[in-house]
Amino acid sequence: MFRHNLPLKKISLLAATCGGLLVSLATLSHAGGPPPQQGKPVSQPAETPSETPSETPAATEEPVSQPTPAASPGLSGMPSTPTDAPPRFPLPSARVTPAEGGIVIKLVNTTNAVINYQIVGVTQPRTLGEQSEILLQTLPVPITLTYQRPDGGLVLVRPQATAMPGMLQVSFGATTEVAADTKSLEIQEDGRVFVN
Repeated sequence: MFRHNLPLKKISLLAATCGGLLVSLATLSHAGGPPPQQGKPVSQPAETPSETPSETPAATEEPVSQPTPAASPGLSGMPSTPTDAPPRFPLPSARVTPAEGGIVIKLVNTTNAVINYQIVGVTQPRTLGEQSEILLQTLPVPITLTYQRPDGGLVLVRPQATAMPGMLQVSFGATTEVAADTKSLEIQEDGRVFVN
């Protein structure tokens, strides 16, 4: 009977060892993995020389709170810069400090074309003439300002906080760059301004 239980004890010992190994691996993966090693682990597929570390899926899974090094050597030996990776969050175009929960917007049209605009849920569609400006007072935040040229021209928008507290100047200009053309501007409750 002692001989018969010996294989069962070996299997139990093997199962306990494998279970401990799996727990260790799970702990390492939750803790961010083992410390960096020189060379490539055998279990990873080989990367092509054209790929850089910023293009691999693992680079997009890094926590946001970790600082990105200024440059790290890529596979080709050339340093890769953090500008290769797209920003994780859009940065605000401007900031304005709301006064008593509201803001003042000064719209300035520097083009030789009419601009149609509307503050969604606050104003009806309006027109801002060429080379003109208007002051929109006591606007509750958050707000969305939409705008377009009726002639189909491209619009370059430059939001800018002014010296007057609670006032934002929005300048409309002409552009030929399709990537610079926008259709709306959002001002959040905390005063962050995003151009879309």
